[in-house]
Amino acid sequence: MLAPLIATIEHARNQTLKLVADLSDDQIVRQPAPKTNHPAWVLGHLLLVDGNFLALLGGRPPQLEPNWKEIYGAESTPVADKAKYKSKQFYLDRMAGVHGQILARLQSLPPADLAKPHPDPARRERFPTVGHAVLLYGTWHEAYHAGQLSAWRRVQGLPAV
Repeated sequence: MLAPLIATIEHARNQTLKLVADLSDDQIVRQPAPKTNHPAWVLGHLLLVDGNFLALLGGRPPQLEPNWKEIYGAESTPVADKAKYKSKQFYLDRMAGVHGQILARLQSLPPADLAKPHPDPARRERFPTVGHAVLLYGTWHEAYHAGQLSAWRRVQGLPAV
């Protein structure tokens, strides 16, 4: 039952990785317009959300710097300052570790656990069940930001992936 969902989550992440594979550390902070989500911000944001996703599945989120949410959270504003961001390899390494844990937990998750209420009452209006959050975090959210990366690439004059 979970195999198609896991395959879709893996496909979505692989597409994100393809979109940044040929980028340098200098390129990942370029902004074609102020407040544009550049690749460094997107990767840091996905790492933040992956931590929340892992925690939802009962895992331990990665230790991130105390200001991580301030820099990469949904309310943050990306800037074109390389000094404020990590290297591409940092993001990729950390994302791979967390993503691997997410996939391992999903592979051993009893399907009935998807029907359980979201553990955070404040999030239940948006995500009534664990399954709702898993679908959003693993598929829609990833694809949404992959779309931003794809558009960003085109504006930079880079080829489609």
